[in-house]
Amino acid sequence: MNRLTQTEPLLTVGSVVAVVSALLVFLQSFGIDISDDQQKSIRELVAVLSPVVLAFVARQFVFSPAGAQKIADEQYAAGRPPTQPQPDIPPPANV
Repeated sequence: MNRLTQTEPLLTVGSVVAVVSALLVFLQSFGIDISDDQQKSIRELVAVLSPVVLAFVARQFVFSPAGAQKIADEQYAAGRPPTQPQPDIPPPANV
């Protein structure tokens, strides 16, 4: 897993559509024949599919409150109290 998905697991639908739009313009600049109707259809398809794909991706990085409680209960039952992730805070500088 790369750093981007650790810090920003969700991309907005707008950013995905913008990247695809830029890619279409890029391809046209190299002589790939993509009509305006084809570009519109591709953008519309991306706009419809992006939320679905991003929801599946995001689900890998988040837990529902009920799911988190179930994990905590299982850890308590196993004799291991659940641990909280500790933030990466650098020690204070000596002044």
